[in-house]
Amino acid sequence: MINGIEYLKRKYPNFDEYCYQPNGLDLQVGKVYEINGKGLICGLINGKKKNAEHIEIPPQKYPETENTNAWELKPHKPYIFEVDRSIQIGENNAQLYFPRSTLLRNGIDVRTAVGDVGYKGHLSFMVINNNDFPYYITKGERFA
Repeated sequence: MINGIEYLKRKYPNFDEYCYQPNGLDLQVGKVYEINGKGLICGLINGKKKNAEHIEIPPQKYPETENTNAWELKPHKPYIFEVDRSIQIGENNAQLYFPRSTLLRNGIDVRTAVGDVGYKGHLSFMVINNNDFPYYITKGERFA
């Protein structure tokens, strides 16, 4: 959304000051999940859908970090990131999401979809470590 920082502060007053950017709103990691099991979508045929199970991963302390609120993203593995707070998209807005460039420079891909008009709740995104090495991310870090 490119409406300016003042618009974002009015529309989303519960975000940290450093999340307001000239071209949008930075979203922060709240929870991380592993994808487990099979999924199914046959919506065009018979309207059935079953999401794979998501298992929450608790943050841990790693030797590479001095922060007890970090997650290790293993190489070539998808995760689900849930934003740390609920968001409400207005009736006259849709949202597009993009990864932070720091993540891209480290081989971390954030897969997104369009934020639908009127959506209210916690946003979730698929995050994949495309690198051959682990990547560490802390709770509250801006990722999209």
